Amino acid sequence: MLTERLRHVADAALEAAVIPSFTRIGPTVRRRLFDWQAPGIGALTGQVVVVTGATSGLGRVIAEGVGRAGAHVEVVGRNEERGTEVAADLHRQGIRAQFRRTDLSDLREVRDLASALLADHDQIATVVHNAGALAPERRETADHLEVTWATMVAAPHLLTRLLADHLDRAVWMSSGGMYLQDVDLGDLGWEERAWNGSRAYAQAKRAQIDLVVEATERGEAPFQVAMHPGWADTPGVEAGLPGFRKVMGPLLRDPEAGADTAIWLTAEREASLKPGGFYLDRRPRGTVRWPGTATSTTDRHRLRTIVDAQAGLA
Repeated sequence: MLTERLRHVADAALEAAVIPSFTRIGPTVRRRLFDWQAPGIGALTGQVVVVTGATSGLGRVIAEGVGRAGAHVEVVGRNEERGTEVAADLHRQGIRAQFRRTDLSDLREVRDLASALLADHDQIATVVHNAGALAPERRETADHLEVTWATMVAAPHLLTRLLADHLDRAVWMSSGGMYLQDVDLGDLGWEERAWNGSRAYAQAKRAQIDLVVEATERGEAPFQVAMHPGWADTPGVEAGLPGFRKVMGPLLRDPEAGADTAIWLTAEREASLKPGGFYLDRRPRGTVRWPGTATSTTDRHRLRTIVDAQAGLA
């Protein structure tokens, strides 16, 4: 039987190898190394969990996972038909759920969502910021923000701040793609650069981590962590990264493996988690693998100031 030290050595070696860590190999090995257990039935009873982007892919699996653990699930998405269907399916499984139609790229709708949630719930245990956008061409929102940035940075930041006094925890779904991208504070909206949807997506994912670290260092409520799901086979990957999916297909994680850490971060005791940490497969990881991608402390402060202004919080 492996000792605790050898298990951690094996995990670190797997993480250093990148591809085995990020693919389906990672959770397969780590589940055995650390004897993962799903949150027990009733672990989240009486708690309200908000999941954005919950009408398909990882979000839908997260909604089901926290619901099975007893949570009342607030299903957030922009597609009325799919959202209603997901909420109905959760009800059939005995899970309390409500669909909240919201286009997160529209900050007015984000404010309306926050108001509705606070009107219905005195306290929210967790919001899982899972909604994403990988656009083939540059588009702007009514708030004059690039859509990817609005959906994955400005909107979740605004929702977190609006709920903060009644929210215990925020879990941000980032991506391993952020390892290859820095945050260009001079051109966050890709107005001066040639559009690259994958890089815009990765920049937004890097910014998410920076905002989590900044809020944690400021000592702000709620408790916040970020994570990435590894390389999972989702509708977003199929639509936005077909070449990557074709090459990596057999090794991609299924949505259940991709969603596991988000569900675990929702149910795990706060005392067991690293404030502001960045997680993969239930363990905190480093955030820099490539030179020039780290955000300096000064630039992280600037980023927060910019996003506050974009969200109308300044």
